[in-house]
Amino acid sequence: MRHLEVSQSACFYMNHSRGFGNAAHDHNFLEIAFILNGKTRHFAIQSEEECSAGDVYIIPIGAWHGYREGEEFEIANCLLSPALLERELAWLKEIACFRDLFGLDRPIGLASVRRLRLSPTALQSLLELLDELETVFREEGSRVALLGRLLLVLDLLQEAYGKAAAAAAPEAPSHAAVRQAVDLLCNGIAEEWSLERLAACLRLSPSYLVRLFRAQMNVPPMQFLSRIRGERAATLLLFGKMRIGDIGVAVGWPDPKQFAACFQRHFGLSASAYRKKMM
Repeated sequence: MRHLEVSQSACFYMNHSRGFGNAAHDHNFLEIAFILNGKTRHFAIQSEEECSAGDVYIIPIGAWHGYREGEEFEIANCLLSPALLERELAWLKEIACFRDLFGLDRPIGLASVRRLRLSPTALQSLLELLDELETVFREEGSRVALLGRLLLVLDLLQEAYGKAAAAAAPEAPSHAAVRQAVDLLCNGIAEEWSLERLAACLRLSPSYLVRLFRAQMNVPPMQFLSRIRGERAATLLLFGKMRIGDIGVAVGWPDPKQFAACFQRHFGLSASAYRKKMM
């Protein structure tokens, strides 16, 4: 696992690459990866899939991903620094589309990699916008010129998100109690949770909490907890040499048999096999 960083003072970075593979890595910036030509395989925590021209991957801060070697593969990456997201683009947190896509309402490391698919018409518009954006970036144009073109790219993403939203599972809960439940589980992932304990923290009955949570998140609370534990474990497997047993403790599965069974259920292979495959 590699870790990539941009300096805290940086604003925006852009690169354009062809025909490469990229090992699993995470970073301290928000990455928007546009597949412009050819085919490759993209992998993240829970999936490895073929991608081609028109696919867009949004990799939040703290998430990880990578690519296998591709066929005539061409990609443009837009890297939005923490400073940019906290200053000029801070208002994105107020828009549900970007809050969801960019993981702005999730703890660092728990937001998922997202995928959008652009239509051929939208892809053609994107190519023109990215060409202008790259020109301004390479020529070190003004920040106003750069941000203006970046906003046009983000507007195209918002349109693509809107078209896909009807088929997508809700990622950002709107009900206050569900948001609080998600925060409790994400921030206390290693704690010994039960439905009864979580409901008591929220001063709700367990049955009502299940109905409310399922309506917002499409899964009951304990299934959601199992999912984020699996995702956190998968990430920890690729960082350093942390022992598998210690990872189980860190994510709330201290019993080795429970950890093995739960991880196998989520990813279809053992923790050691997953580490070997992704490293």
